[in-house]
Amino acid sequence: MNRIIAGITVVTLMAAVFAYADADLGFRSNIKNSVTASNSVPVISKSSDLDYDPTPQSSINSTSKGIQLHFRDYPLGGILKNIHDETGIRFNLSSQMANNPISVDIEARNWKSSVRKLITDYSRIEIWTNRPKTSRIWIMESTLPD
Repeated sequence: MNRIIAGITVVTLMAAVFAYADADLGFRSNIKNSVTASNSVPVISKSSDLDYDPTPQSSINSTSKGIQLHFRDYPLGGILKNIHDETGIRFNLSSQMANNPISVDIEARNWKSSVRKLITDYSRIEIWTNRPKTSRIWIMESTLPD
């Protein structure tokens, strides 16, 4: 009888713990679809205006429509730090990648969608949870095999 009660208790505890473990694991191949020069600057989305402004500009806005990210020639690491400061999502990337200047204009319904659009061209591992502060993303440099 004690074994049955202990078994039911263990199963109940496991079910309660797994109810909170809602991780969305996103994996992406390290091989890019097209070959690019190793010193090229990644551009995630291009602005519709043709004027070039070398001054870094940034903004993150949360609206009723969702999240808006606007950055001009801003280091990727700086963008991710701003997102971390807003949400608590933790990002891991190399210092070389962190210094890559990029320009983006992203509008998405939520943080998960906006971050995915931001890092869509990078090899990465994503672990998303119900709480952004416990979500983690590793962005990796990839090299094409010879």
